[in-house]
Amino acid sequence: MSSIINAVREYISTCPYLEEGRILGVDRLGADPIEYTIDTVPCEPIIKEYTGGSTERQFEFIFGSCEKYGQDILQNIFNSEFYEKFADWIERNNWNRIYPDLGEFRTVNKIEILTNGSAFEVGSNTSRYQIQMRIIYFQDRRYFNNGKRYR
Repeated sequence: MSSIINAVREYISTCPYLEEGRILGVDRLGADPIEYTIDTVPCEPIIKEYTGGSTERQFEFIFGSCEKYGQDILQNIFNSEFYEKFADWIERNNWNRIYPDLGEFRTVNKIEILTNGSAFEVGSNTSRYQIQMRIIYFQDRRYFNNGKRYR
């Protein structure tokens, strides 16, 4: 059984706008450009409980990157354009119902973009850019079997 964070990582790794061969970490972003990360965000996981034990759930995360940054306006525009294209890719995938595979008994309903991609931590030569997102998914009661996960 795959974890949600791993499914999200695999899904985002298919984005055609990521620079090939760059690190796509989890809860870790290096100081050198260009690196990417998927960071988990605390949230209430259960949105709605249904009779019988099934639930509607959410998984919040941040997709971030360390980018070159500075007085070169064209570089900063390029960074912002990357996040516009990334958001468009997510929206196209939503429209076409292309989602991460969360495994048996979990069905993704949508991926939402909660914040625009923007510079978050700015240094003299690099900046962390990020976009916050969440996955809304249905978890069938069969995901659990007497408190144990199906394998």
